[in-house]
Amino acid sequence: MGKVKVLAENVANKIAAGEVVERPASVVKELVENSIDAGSTKIEVKIKNGGKDWIQVIDNGEGMSPEDAKLSFERHATSKVEKANDLFALRTLGFRGEALPSISAVSRLSLTTRTEDSLSGLKLRLVGGEIEKEESCGAAVGTNIIVKDLFFNTPVRYKYLKQTSTEIGHISDIVNRLSLSYPKIAFYLEHNGRKILETTGNGNLLDVIFNIYGRQVAKEMLEVDYSDDYMELKGYVSKPSITRSSRKHQSYFVNGRYVKSALMSKAVQEAYHTLLTIHRNPIVILSLKLNPILVDVNVHPTKLEAKFSRGSVVYDLVKKGVSQAIKASDLVPELKLNKKNNKSDAEEKYTQNELDLDSKSSNQKEEARKDIRVSKSKKESKQNYSFIAPKSNKESKEIRVKKIDKLYNVEGLKLESDDLKQEETKSKIKAEVIEDTMVKEDKPEYDQEFVAEEAELNLIPIGQIHQTYIVAQGLDGMYIIDQHAAHERVRYEELLTQFKSGEVKTQELLIPLNLELTHQEVELLNENKEEIEALGFSIENFGGSSYIVRGVPVGLYNLKDQQLILDCIDKLLDEKEVGEAYKLVENIIIMISCKTAIKAGDKLSLREMNKLIDDMERYEVSNCPHGRPVMMHLSKKELEKEFKRI
Repeated sequence: MGKVKVLAENVANKIAAGEVVERPASVVKELVENSIDAGSTKIEVKIKNGGKDWIQVIDNGEGMSPEDAKLSFERHATSKVEKANDLFALRTLGFRGEALPSISAVSRLSLTTRTEDSLSGLKLRLVGGEIEKEESCGAAVGTNIIVKDLFFNTPVRYKYLKQTSTEIGHISDIVNRLSLSYPKIAFYLEHNGRKILETTGNGNLLDVIFNIYGRQVAKEMLEVDYSDDYMELKGYVSKPSITRSSRKHQSYFVNGRYVKSALMSKAVQEAYHTLLTIHRNPIVILSLKLNPILVDVNVHPTKLEAKFSRGSVVYDLVKKGVSQAIKASDLVPELKLNKKNNKSDAEEKYTQNELDLDSKSSNQKEEARKDIRVSKSKKESKQNYSFIAPKSNKESKEIRVKKIDKLYNVEGLKLESDDLKQEETKSKIKAEVIEDTMVKEDKPEYDQEFVAEEAELNLIPIGQIHQTYIVAQGLDGMYIIDQHAAHERVRYEELLTQFKSGEVKTQELLIPLNLELTHQEVELLNENKEEIEALGFSIENFGGSSYIVRGVPVGLYNLKDQQLILDCIDKLLDEKEVGEAYKLVENIIIMISCKTAIKAGDKLSLREMNKLIDDMERYEVSNCPHGRPVMMHLSKKELEKEFKRI
């Protein structure tokens, strides 16, 4: 007897469901896309327990006849394609006929539908893919599908579902992107009886952006409207001032279908070119329309990938369209000056008096001219005095030093002249060099290794190179320190130590920061609020998806906007699937350390360099949190070899 057997239909359906139904968000995506294909203008999505217990999708589309409704639960039964060539001209979101049979195979499903020309509707109940009950009923035109107890008959699949907040976050993300793709459809999303999203369906994409991202993002978006003979690109991109640390806020649509396109993303990044800082990404909502024969979406079961037959043309179109939108915007406001008479009051008076001289006698004219010359002389001397005595920059220097002192918690130190400090340091270095030379001349060769080993504990800063690298002398040669990398590691060690000991201090903000978050971000924030607050942030809900930040960790005193908080949430979004809480916290600490560390280009005084070197010695710093080295060493022997002294 042969070993190869044909699988039972129910087993085959469960296996096939694994390709289409990965999680509750997959169910929502397939059902809502079917509603869009049915010509709906209003779609309601109601969720319970993150979609694990209940998913309901209600639309006002064209509905299905009783025959079509029953046939739709057969595998590969579809009304959207008839022959193989139709795959090259797809104009619908669904086309395989796999969604409904796959969903019904792993759930308890109820479908109610009615067409406009039918007097009554049809209600079907299915369990595990099998129709258990069929009846006529009163129903509105359209389709109402309820999916209960997802994965009830595949407990292994159910076991690997994430927390409720994570699952509803994924569902929210799907509905958000579909609403951005179809602004003419009114979407409504509800979770456990609480409204998450509601759009008007008025066709204005900017209104949808406002509903999802908030007012601040919506008002900083740039409209993209560009086309050629074959393609059309429309949507919005953010100004370079509004960015995120990840690309999760970029949505690309091809013929109304949301896709993950590395090609389009690269084109957008190239369009911004030097306008973005490193590792920053704009918010993007772009919709590309082209002949369906030029794109293939039938390359993955989830239909999230797209292959273009003319990829270089698509790349150029996206790049040119976004570049045009950026160039047309006022990224740098023009300096508008009021066109006023540049003459001062004294000059105007002088001119007027000159005109009045004609009506006076010769003696009167001479006296009037003398008064005018004296008045003009006083005015010029006053102007020259103010020009000769410019404001001293001593005040700004003191403020800068105090700022650094605050960063390092240096107290009780007096400001000194840089020249005086340099002379004292030079004298100290010179004395130690002489002493070191004398000691080495008397010591045997085997002691030099010991001296070199102890050198790292006795570094004396000499100055900076390009205001980026600190040059210091040790007992055995020269050391060059990357000031940003070194301080980044010091900040990392400090924050990590404070976090582990529970001693992170929060600094209250004078003016709280306002955050407008998407629902997915809200769920992640609530889920990880304990860890975020343990890092020193004080965040509370301000109604709906608005949150306010009342406090930040001590050391973030120069925080000017909400960018750091948003980056922390983006980091949670990027790392959430890993599921390791300590890793999430560590990544946030690394990011905070990088943003609060001394930057390349910051001018440091010798006192500040000494403080940094002391911190390096205390934490035994050898590399930054990203793995880069912080210090380079050239021994005295290596220097002597380079200068041919030995």
